[in-house]
Amino acid sequence: MMLKRHVFFIAGFDPFDVPALHRRFRREAKTFEKTWNVRAVVSELGGEPMEQWAVSASGPNWSTQVVYEQLAWHDIVLADLAGPMLPRLRAGIETFWDFLVSGTVFRYFRANYRYGLFFLVPFADLALFALLALIASVLIAQRLPVAPALAVIAGIMLVPALFALLLRWLGRRWRVSQGLADWITPLDYMYGRRSDLDARIDAFAQRLLACVRRAETDEILVVGHRLGAIIAVDMLSRALAINPQLGRSGPTVCFLTIGATVPKLTLHPAAVRLRACAETIAATDQITWGEFQTRQDPISFYYFDPVRLVPFKGNTSGKPHIRIVNFWDLVEPAKMKRIAWKFMRIHYQFVMAAERRGTYDFFMLICGPAPFARTIWAPGGCAELVGADGSYLDERTPAPARRLATDAS
Repeated sequence: MMLKRHVFFIAGFDPFDVPALHRRFRREAKTFEKTWNVRAVVSELGGEPMEQWAVSASGPNWSTQVVYEQLAWHDIVLADLAGPMLPRLRAGIETFWDFLVSGTVFRYFRANYRYGLFFLVPFADLALFALLALIASVLIAQRLPVAPALAVIAGIMLVPALFALLLRWLGRRWRVSQGLADWITPLDYMYGRRSDLDARIDAFAQRLLACVRRAETDEILVVGHRLGAIIAVDMLSRALAINPQLGRSGPTVCFLTIGATVPKLTLHPAAVRLRACAETIAATDQITWGEFQTRQDPISFYYFDPVRLVPFKGNTSGKPHIRIVNFWDLVEPAKMKRIAWKFMRIHYQFVMAAERRGTYDFFMLICGPAPFARTIWAPGGCAELVGADGSYLDERTPAPARRLATDAS
């Protein structure tokens, strides 16, 4: 059997360009081959548009031809990060105040306290730098061999200088600027103040619809990672508005959200339009939506429904169909011990290949032989559908006995 799949991938607020993502993909494809005893050949970066590459994957009784296309917006991210720091500090303070007075911060803590702490990090960093600058300025001023009045003036002048120094030194190491922009840009987008991002999402919807019209593929899979998940929700909603038959005629349309932060915006009281977009995608039977969550990722909403905006127990039977996975079952223990406290590295594990067979493997979902809907609903996920020799197990073939990564521990 041969399956043709077109994957549209939308990254989060990441400064990584497409060549860097292509290099990571090729590296992880080698792990995918080893884990599943399959073959995966990744083409050079190219094609039309230039943000795509091809993957040929195969096992003893199957093959897939995949077009993997980046719906890139990293240029917008880079432009935001390249702007002057002073306006970003002012916008960061305004953003913090908005999330605070709207009650969104408290909703974060109710939904997932770790995500609430994640929100506070860049603003806490700024408060720490300000406090350190103030303390250092007082200590320096007290030791200056000048009149007390001049010492006070000197101390006052030192505060912003030391703050700027800390922001340049520690702030660069701790990615404070990116952390601030990661909240400023989404909030502006939610309020409709980012015409550049809005136009880009329109273009994404048109690229999806063009792929549907070409009808050269069996399955279209839209993947949203991090903030890219809410952008994907918006894009799919726009595509449905343009073509109400999307998913009914032509290729099957599926949607995967991972490391997802859809509630980052939909928990805000003003996000009426974005909540409606999520509800539209969840309500339609034309798009299969699956989401994977893990306790190990603190920069996402674990055990929280991104559409109903409520906690849940167990996997949901509705949309999105939410699966809970355990990275300790998917990554070699020695490696997992090294990265367990590297939160950003853990966050990106969702787009990397699994080193051990289990319920979830990004590469098996996008390159494997099973239709997306079958994989996300199979009790054992990916591991239930592929044999030890890499062969595809159809519905009549008993699944091999193995420990599956389906628990939330």
